[in-house]
Amino acid sequence: MNLPSFTYNKEKRKKNFQRLPKGAYVIKILEVILEANKNNTGKHLTISFDIAEGDYKDFYMSAYKADSNEDKKWNSDAIFYLTVPGDNSPQWAWDKWNTFFSDLKDSNNGFVFDGNDLNSLKGKLIGGKFHIEQSEFNGNIYDHVRFKWSCVADDVRNGKAGRLPNDKLIEGGSLGTFGTSAGGPDDFMKIPDTLDEELPFK
Repeated sequence: MNLPSFTYNKEKRKKNFQRLPKGAYVIKILEVILEANKNNTGKHLTISFDIAEGDYKDFYMSAYKADSNEDKKWNSDAIFYLTVPGDNSPQWAWDKWNTFFSDLKDSNNGFVFDGNDLNSLKGKLIGGKFHIEQSEFNGNIYDHVRFKWSCVADDVRNGKAGRLPNDKLIEGGSLGTFGTSAGGPDDFMKIPDTLDEELPFK
């Protein structure tokens, strides 16, 4: 049998979808923005990050660069929201705030955030514990691996980060084969097209 000849275009080859396992990672802060909550009852820090070390270094940026779609989007799983506590905030908000900045200090040679210059946080390292959160859209359940708790970067490196946060599963939902991000409808935050100038951070 004579098979037809083909001209192969490697750019059209189906790409393997990498999955970030839940676990503890050293992450690098890329940008921090102060924003109001949706209901205007308070504020939070929107912290964009990427994996800084190990087998999954630059995980989110690599995925972004490998995306051949014209409307590239930054993965929203690579964004962490930290509530800014106020006088009437519950204790958990203060605990999470104090823990995050204590872990940040111990991960960056005693760096202390002055509470004003958000740009000073760019490039800083911190440990992060990731768990699985599920979302539902049009009757389908999607798994996401997301930053939940901070820890000291050296504890991640030394395998002493401690237990991971419990997964946040939808009632009746089951984990996918890998129990990791499955490309759900809210996986991505739309950003403009030019990589260097129009990512949500520089």
